[in-house]
Amino acid sequence: MSINAHGYGGLRSATGGTGDDTARPAGEANGLADGPDGAQAAARLMELTARETDQWRSEARSEAAAIVAGAREEAANVVRAAQEEAERLVSSARDEAAQATNDARVEAYRVREETTALRKRHDEAVARLQQVATEHRERMRHHLTDMLDRVDSIPDGNSE
Repeated sequence: MSINAHGYGGLRSATGGTGDDTARPAGEANGLADGPDGAQAAARLMELTARETDQWRSEARSEAAAIVAGAREEAANVVRAAQEEAERLVSSARDEAAQATNDARVEAYRVREETTALRKRHDEAVARLQQVATEHRERMRHHLTDMLDRVDSIPDGNSE
């Protein structure tokens, strides 16, 4: 908005912008008439300027308030979107952690079962070997006892 002196009644330009070619009094050289009419015109111009200035301020405040409100709304949307994304990421991470934990538990159970089965097979093999060793020792004792009994049953004077 601009202030245009030509648009207000009672004011004339220095070149006689009202369209009449009449000579002006000497006080009108600056565009304002001397006297009560000139003072009223100046007061009117000041009043209109003050109103326009107040209107501009009001419009500027309204525009600033609208910009601030828009920025706040946009910031709230950004924060809300960031919170939703963070919640989604946390939920996804929790799901992945739960899945990894479950997979680890399954693997640990499988390894434990394999280890238990292997230990059982080894324990059985050790038990069989111990049984074989015991049986072998008993047979060796029995055989040595038989051999000693035979040696003892041979008469001393008989050497055939």
